[in-house]
Amino acid sequence: MELIADQPRLPQKIHFVLLPEKTMGEVHNLFFRDPHPTDVISFDYGEILICPSVAEKEARQRSIAVLKEVLLYGIHGMLHLCGMDDDKEEERKRMEQVQESILEKTWEKLQSTAFHG
Repeated sequence: MELIADQPRLPQKIHFVLLPEKTMGEVHNLFFRDPHPTDVISFDYGEILICPSVAEKEARQRSIAVLKEVLLYGIHGMLHLCGMDDDKEEERKRMEQVQESILEKTWEKLQSTAFHG
């Protein structure tokens, strides 16, 4: 998590907002001209929108826990706030490596605590 915590770009507060598919589709259309719901949208001022129903579908396809997929979306959004991008293939691969590393470490810690998801 040091990668995220040490970034000067990060806003002081980060808000995670869970949205239903319909609302996520509306927001996605408003900002990206795509009416389809997406998994996560992050805004530079520190808001990260996550669509749990998209996470549920994706988690089922990947055979992982829904909560782990939601956690992945939160990490992905935070990496965008840190300045990482996924528009180009090389950037996308690097971002995926970093987010998977953070995800696995975080998920392992969650599993070793009282949390059992």
